[in-house]
Amino acid sequence: MENGAYKDRQNILEAQRVADAVIHHMKRHPEESLGVVTLNQTQRDLIEDVLDKRLRDIRETQDYLAAWEKEGWPFFVKNLENVQGDERDVIVISTTFGKAEGSGKVRQNFGPISRPDGWRRLNVLFTRARRKIELFTSMQPEDIVVDATTPRGTRALRDYLEFARSGILTDTQVTDRPPDSDFEIAVGEMLNHHDYEVVPQLGVAGFFIDLAVRNPDRPGEFLAAIECDGATYHSSASARDRDRIRQAILESLGWKDRIWRIWSTDWFFDPRKESARLLEFLAARRQIAKTEGAASIVYEETDAPSLDTAGGMEIEPIEMDSEATGEDLYVEVGDRVFYCDTDNPGTRHEATIVDYPSNPKKDLVNENSPLALALLNKAIGEEARFEAVEGHPQNIRILKIQRQASLWT
Repeated sequence: MENGAYKDRQNILEAQRVADAVIHHMKRHPEESLGVVTLNQTQRDLIEDVLDKRLRDIRETQDYLAAWEKEGWPFFVKNLENVQGDERDVIVISTTFGKAEGSGKVRQNFGPISRPDGWRRLNVLFTRARRKIELFTSMQPEDIVVDATTPRGTRALRDYLEFARSGILTDTQVTDRPPDSDFEIAVGEMLNHHDYEVVPQLGVAGFFIDLAVRNPDRPGEFLAAIECDGATYHSSASARDRDRIRQAILESLGWKDRIWRIWSTDWFFDPRKESARLLEFLAARRQIAKTEGAASIVYEETDAPSLDTAGGMEIEPIEMDSEATGEDLYVEVGDRVFYCDTDNPGTRHEATIVDYPSNPKKDLVNENSPLALALLNKAIGEEARFEAVEGHPQNIRILKIQRQASLWT
């Protein structure tokens, strides 16, 4: 959704669209059970609040809820951590995250998904639907920037968004392998000089692309694949046959019209000419990417209700003051966290993680500070380690996570 914005851990536009889809489903497909899943607790609470207001006065939806309650497959709205055992005919997913208001970038922190076991949670989520998934998102795949340190769960989310958009299940891996030759190094340095970021030896479906070039306008997207072929390629028919098969596979995975081949003999004979040709190709691909724009992944049937049919109701952001009790919460930006030193459990500290400058007097720590980076995505009882101001490592344990109403206004 082009105008969806992520603020205070929630996405109001997505909540509106999800509520529309739920009502539409209950009216038009009463024979199919339904569940809604969000990627954090706050979005879940927002959608529950919206649906509570909108469903109560619609007879068809009340009939739907009663019927499926009786069948033992009641309608639910849950966040990612709590959906592990639930199956329904249709699952509606709100990916929740998106660009912050007034910003053109998505913060590269996706809560529990960015944890070491985040990919397992996503894998379970994407298999909960017995018939279909309806995906509502304010992100494009390229909004998620992947490199060698990207958590597996974050990578899985990006790949799923690409699959939802294109039908292609990508398998790219930044390997940190060095370039194979001085030829590749020379081409890469030329591209760096012209402000293109280059990833050498990008893994794709069991193959390695010599140089993958990122799109400067959308760093999470690869603009082109550069193949650097030496003299042995010209003289080997079997190598050329293998490469034709390889190129066909890459094109089937979304790289069609994005592969550029440079011959080493041409490069060393006239590097300036070959550089100009390559840069012209990249500029054309960059313009095509701008013209095509980012495809929408939002599922909407042609007769689904629009936002204008919501009875003029204005959705208010959720305000909450909650502490983690039995529910599985993870530290996010905006949370107030209570922790102790593992070497001195009786000493209790607190910090509120914010996206603006730290203020030690008020126990406010910026999200990029060592303490905040150690706390983010941790659950109650987990331990973390960070470098204190004095340069000494400090081990801490999370005691409590609190979300305050003051942070939501």
